[in-house]
Amino acid sequence: MSNIRSNLEAVLKGIQENKIVETFDKYYHDDVVMFEKGDSTNRVGKAQNRVAEQGFASNATIHELKVLKVLVDGDNSAYEAEMTFTYAGNKITKTQWSIQQWKDGLIIKEEFY
Repeated sequence: MSNIRSNLEAVLKGIQENKIVETFDKYYHDDVVMFEKGDSTNRVGKAQNRVAEQGFASNATIHELKVLKVLVDGDNSAYEAEMTFTYAGNKITKTQWSIQQWKDGLIIKEEFY
């Protein structure tokens, strides 16, 4: 069984290193469902989610990811982070929570708030 904490740390490192798509490919389950503030429109399954991740990665440069809190309990994890990035020419700083459910060492559900 994979270690959820170490896999989550690898996901965060991938984001920090602007390796969003590579990290997604490695750590997300084929049946992943991703929600943005409860909206799962077109975010069911790895193929559809990969399109969204690629769209973000193609238009964004991550400058900094400050992880403020990390929680791991069984097959669930969550983190609060402040991310500074440039998206489509605009520099943005955003703080959000991300909550994950894991299956077989991979993220099968992720929600962003």
